[in-house]
Amino acid sequence: MYTAAFDGELEEVKSLCSDPGLNINWQNSGGFTPLSVACHGGHIGVVRYLLSLKGIDPNKADNKETTPFFMACQEGHKEVVTLLLADSRVDPNKPKNNQTTPFFMVCQNGHKEVVPLLLADPRIDPNKPKNNQSTPLWYASQEGHLVVVQHLLASGREIDTKMKSTFNNKTASEQGRREVPRGTDDTEGDFQRKKINCPLCADLIDAYEKDSATVRSRLRKQLGPRGIFFPSHLSP
Repeated sequence: MYTAAFDGELEEVKSLCSDPGLNINWQNSGGFTPLSVACHGGHIGVVRYLLSLKGIDPNKADNKETTPFFMACQEGHKEVVTLLLADSRVDPNKPKNNQTTPFFMVCQNGHKEVVPLLLADPRIDPNKPKNNQSTPLWYASQEGHLVVVQHLLASGREIDTKMKSTFNNKTASEQGRREVPRGTDDTEGDFQRKKINCPLCADLIDAYEKDSATVRSRLRKQLGPRGIFFPSHLSP
């Protein structure tokens, strides 16, 4: 059953589920269930079928407290995320054991099509930090995910640009302007890569902090499938 779900073999999954002795929430040694691996693989048909089964636990987490919803978000599977959000049993904010939320992971990985989907759901907390106090905005900025930062600032949600991070104890817009601090997990090379990637993000957040209404208005007009917003002094 686990293998069939992992491979997205819907007919095989249906056949196996006809066995009344099957434990639909069975977990392997890592705590992964058939539903969680189907979500990880983006197998929408299998996910939809498993959710329809009596007794399914859509929030069954693995050994690191990673839920099926978290896995779908981590991999950026928009259709699966949409399906799970529509299920009232799913907890979309449940974090893994280091307090990383599904929304945080979407921002960290730069899944720009999933970010606005989650921001439109009032249950999502867009400012929830992980255990080192870095926020989704902070990490998106550090990773150079400009469109993700744009969506966050254009959302109309209250986005905390001032939240500190134990990484360097600076605001999100200041991350690319400081030497790598002592005592962090990142190597100097890692930090320099992030500095190169995030100047536009940092400048956009600076502009937002000075005049959030104007920046939000401009972003909403310009954001689209290929829309990119640049602060006026950086416009090509």
